[in-house]
Amino acid sequence: MRLGLRRLPLAFSARNGGILAAGLLGACGAFFVAQSLLLDLGGIALPGPGFFPLALGTILLGCAALIALDCWQSCQAGVMELGHRDVLITIAALLMVPVIFEPLGAHLTLGLLGAAMLVLIGRVAPPLAVIAAGAGILACWYFFEVLLGVELPAGQW
Repeated sequence: MRLGLRRLPLAFSARNGGILAAGLLGACGAFFVAQSLLLDLGGIALPGPGFFPLALGTILLGCAALIALDCWQSCQAGVMELGHRDVLITIAALLMVPVIFEPLGAHLTLGLLGAAMLVLIGRVAPPLAVIAAGAGILACWYFFEVLLGVELPAGQW
C-alpha cells in the first residue's frame, strides 16, 4: 500500500459489517418515510403519490431493524467485505441514470443501464447484451405503454 491508503474491499467483522449495512438500509428507509410525508398519501380507495414511498420506507425500516437485531445477537467470527468491484460498478451506473434520463429518455437510458450491467457484471458478450437489453426495453414498452397506457419520457434528442 502506498501513501497509507487502504485498498478495497474493506473487511469488517460479520457482526459490525451487518450492523453497518442495516444502519445504511435504515437510513434509506427513514429518508423515504420522511419524503413521503411531504406528499399526499391519498385514501384507501385511491392512494396518493406518497403512499408507496411510505410503504417502501416502512418495509425498509422493518427489514433494517430485523437485520440489525440478528447481527447484534449473533457472535459470528466471520469477515464481511464491503466495496467489491461489482458493487462499485453498480452504484456508479445507477448514479448515472438520473444524469442521462432526461436527455436520453427512459427507453435508451434503461437499455444502456441493462446492457452495461450485463457486460460489466454479468460478463455477457456485448452483442448478446445489446439484444437482451433491447428485449427488456420492448417488454418495458409493452407493459407500460400498451398494457397500462403510461407514456414513458422520450428524452430531448
